Amino acid sequence: AMSSNTYELTYFPVKGLGNMIRLILEDQSIKYKFNLITKDTWADFKPTTPFGQLPVLTINGKTKISQSHTIARYLGREHGLMGSNNIEQAQIEMWIDQTIDIRMKFLRMIYENYEAGKQPFLESVPALLEPFEKQLASQEDRTHLLLGKITLVDYIFFDLLLALVALSPSCSDSLPSVKAFYEAFGGREKIAAFLNRDDIKEAKFTGTDHL
Repeated sequence: AMSSNTYELTYFPVKGLGNMIRLILEDQSIKYKFNLITKDTWADFKPTTPFGQLPVLTINGKTKISQSHTIARYLGREHGLMGSNNIEQAQIEMWIDQTIDIRMKFLRMIYENYEAGKQPFLESVPALLEPFEKQLASQEDRTHLLLGKITLVDYIFFDLLLALVALSPSCSDSLPSVKAFYEAFGGREKIAAFLNRDDIKEAKFTGTDHL
């Protein structure tokens, strides 16, 4: 179901937690304006946000939604990406929550313990992704994580994989189904076009010098 809402997404010039939202907007052909915040404009914009953080999705010029996964789930519900009943939605959200756990480990390593933590983190990746490997292998094709159709978790899992592959290109080599999913999803026409844009290629994954 297409909604007639107008959207403005405000974020910093990094991929960070804004990228998965843009993947949804781009792939679902949802019109939106991107409001790029710089160090100079942040001081003025910050007090207008619910929690003093980005991303923020402004709906119809008035309602400001913060928290990246809340924005993603809102768009998922608006655009039919949350399954067709509460049980399917719970399954989708369960897998999303699992990606959040992995992303938190990734971000803690990047921001707090990069030098000593990178190698142990990379060694833990196959075990962290094993449930996803098993789940994808159980599907008829490996282009969607569950329900045999695209759901919100596909975007969020793919975005996590983008960051992990940027950290280590070989990180999915022992996970053939994860690798197949990553390649298939990255090959979606609008996803590929978005990721191939110069401004997106140049944007770092984090607000650090590491990645």
